[in-house]
Amino acid sequence: MSLSPPGYAAQAELDRHPRSHAGGKIASPRVGLAGVRRRRTAVVMDDELLRHGVVHMMARTDAVQLVADMRPGPDALARLRHLRPELLVLGAEDGMRLPDLLAELHPRPSVIVVVDTQDPRVDPVALIRAGADGLIDRRSPSGELLVTMLRVAGGHSALDSASTDAVIAGLRAADPRPDPADMPALTRREHEVLRHVTDGQDNRTIARTLFISEATVKFHLHNIMAKFGVHKRAALVATALRGNWSGTP
Repeated sequence: MSLSPPGYAAQAELDRHPRSHAGGKIASPRVGLAGVRRRRTAVVMDDELLRHGVVHMMARTDAVQLVADMRPGPDALARLRHLRPELLVLGAEDGMRLPDLLAELHPRPSVIVVVDTQDPRVDPVALIRAGADGLIDRRSPSGELLVTMLRVAGGHSALDSASTDAVIAGLRAADPRPDPADMPALTRREHEVLRHVTDGQDNRTIARTLFISEATVKFHLHNIMAKFGVHKRAALVATALRGNWSGTP
C-alpha cells in the first residue's frame, strides 16, 4: 500500500475538510457524512508492513480510536471479544473466516477488508456476502484507505476503485444473469437514484445532482432496497449489476 500522500485520488475529497493546527489531523472528519463520532477500531493483519501502514493512516483522523493493533492468532478472538471494537480492519489472506468471526463478536463491528485484487485466490464478492462493509486494495493510494475508513465508520458501505472493478468483474464472470424482466419494478425517481448509486455516488452527490434533499434520497434508497430484498448499499449495487439492471425505467 502506498503511504505517500502526493497524487492520491482521494486528496480532493480530503482537502474539503478543515484541519486542526496540531498534528495535521482532520477536524471532525466528514467525507460526505455528518456527525461521525470516534469509533473504537481494531486492526488485525499478518502483514506487519501493511498493518503499520493502516495504523499510520488512522493517526490522520479523529474519526477512529485505535484499541488494538495485532496479528491474527489463537488469542486474537479473545482479545476482540474483550475490546468490543466498533470497526474492524482485516487482511483478506489471514485465515480468519469472516462469518465465523462476526458470529463471535457482539455487538457486530463494521468490517473493512484489505484485499489484493490481483490475487486470484481472493474473491471480493464472497467477502461482501460474508459481511464485509468495505473493501480496499492493498496497492491503492493511502488516501483511498482513509476515505473508505471514514465512510464505513459513519455506517456506510464503501469500495475503493480497484475493489469496485474487481467486484463487478467477479459478478459478471461468476453468476448467470437473471432475466432483466424479473428485476423489481421501480418508479422513475427510484431508477434515477439507483443509477447514481451504481455509479458510486454518495447520498449528498445524488441529492445535489437530482435537486432533491438527502432525506429524500434516503427515502428512495430504503424503498429500493426493500424491493431488491437487500439491506446494504454494497449488496444493492451487486444485485443490480448481477441482474444486468438497465438503469432506465
